[in-house]
Amino acid sequence: MKVLIGIVATPEDERLFILDKGKPVLTAVNGKHPEETFGNYSILKQHLSKINDEPMKGPGVFKFRYGPVTAGVREAGCFYLYTYGEKILRATIDISWKQREIAKAMVDKSPETALTMAERICSNFALSHSVAFSRAVEMAVDISPSLQTKNWRTLLIESERIYNHLYVIYKLASAAAQKVLAAHLSALFEEALRLNERLSGSRYLMNINSLGKLNHIPEISNIEKIANKYLAVAKQFTELYKHSLKNYNYLDRLHSAGTLTAEQAEGLGLTGPTLRACGVVDDLNDTTEHLISLPVITQKEGDALARMEVRAEEIVNSCHYLADHLRASDSWYDATEKDVKSHNANGTGYAVVNSPSGAMGYYVEVNDNKMQRVDIFTPSYPGMYAVSQGLEDLIFTDFPFVFESFGVHFADAAI
Repeated sequence: MKVLIGIVATPEDERLFILDKGKPVLTAVNGKHPEETFGNYSILKQHLSKINDEPMKGPGVFKFRYGPVTAGVREAGCFYLYTYGEKILRATIDISWKQREIAKAMVDKSPETALTMAERICSNFALSHSVAFSRAVEMAVDISPSLQTKNWRTLLIESERIYNHLYVIYKLASAAAQKVLAAHLSALFEEALRLNERLSGSRYLMNINSLGKLNHIPEISNIEKIANKYLAVAKQFTELYKHSLKNYNYLDRLHSAGTLTAEQAEGLGLTGPTLRACGVVDDLNDTTEHLISLPVITQKEGDALARMEVRAEEIVNSCHYLADHLRASDSWYDATEKDVKSHNANGTGYAVVNSPSGAMGYYVEVNDNKMQRVDIFTPSYPGMYAVSQGLEDLIFTDFPFVFESFGVHFADAAI
């Protein structure tokens, strides 16, 4: 499977950043017509700050502005909903409120300084950004992290996946006024953050990763206790989730909300839970070598309910993965992390990470130990197009179920 993650363009040429069977590849265009192969080529090429921005007219049609600061939207982002009453005819999404041009700000900074900027792009995906950037720079300057570093990065990304997925399902339950369920999910979300802190020293997994190594290595004396805690989270969540599936009023709110077909999802260049909820098996797990296999979860319906079901199963699988991985740590755990040295001061690197919401890619150029160029490609940008498309022809009360189910963030989309 080939997915176009981004476009690396210079005045001289244009290269396609592709995920091919789980491996990132840079391919020169060389007069080819990539728009014929990749439906999302024009989306990435234009990279508009206003998504689906085509005015709509008709009898009684007016534009309703929702945001940038409003209840129900936790970030500064703006929606323009075209309607004649209750039905959403078109949804324009303005991500410009969160545009900070962080990639440009990284230029001329040291890789270490740029790394701290990367993990602050979107706190929910702090570790995914950090690891993707690190892998790209390590490729550029020829740094080889230890097995311990590689494994802890993989493990902590699964920890990031757990708390992100719990938060998405909590938001869906809250939107459906499932107050008891939402309260229990909120408690599990808090427990996941506490486990992050016990593992890494940071609730949101910040300042843990570094170039070629980790800044913090968990104490092996706590490993068994933490493993048991993750299994307890999996058990409690499973009980809650099975009980919630008996509430047909809740499921009816999610069923058929924001439905995408597999063709639509692939055409938008979606990855992660959104694509897998359309029945497509992606190769994101292959972006990392796993000591213990991690299954790929899919659903077929492509709606908000299917996206929730994928995330729910991934929560349980990631909890068991963490427990098993931690208990097998004797085979790779070393209490002392060795310093690593760069063999080059110049180079080009690129990497893709399986973040909680899909493929996250970085392309970097390093010159004399300074960042010369950084390109960042996130799952939230194509995800915003999916939100816009999924909202069409629905009613206003469906809005939160569509938006929350995609797991997108304005900060992650705008960069």
